Amino acid sequence: MATLTVRASGLAFSPPNYQAVSAADKFAAVPGGKYLLHYKNGATPQAAASANTLTDQTAVAPPNSAPAVGWADVATSGATGMAATTEATVVIPNASRFIDAQGFVNIKHPVTFTTVTVDIYGPL
Repeated sequence: MATLTVRASGLAFSPPNYQAVSAADKFAAVPGGKYLLHYKNGATPQAAASANTLTDQTAVAPPNSAPAVGWADVATSGATGMAATTEATVVIPNASRFIDAQGFVNIKHPVTFTTVTVDIYGPL
């Protein structure tokens, strides 16, 4: 799992910091913080069997149920990941529900290629 760097917000100019994604990434976040994730993909489609997701740390399964692993995670891409030569943004309006016990937001990318990168900006 790679730890991605978050670009701090402020009035000063801050160039993008695009980082390659892996199958499981994380970034440090503050409770209640708003974050913008800007994805770029190059020439190779992601072609995943499932969407990219944010891991929901707070969901509680209903009584007497047996939900699948990741049942409450939030999809941040289409069902098959990112198409070739595309860009996409994801806004996390309140990071609290996604922050784990160590203070990180966890992101899953089912299939990754060296052409998928992300710039994380926040807290806004």
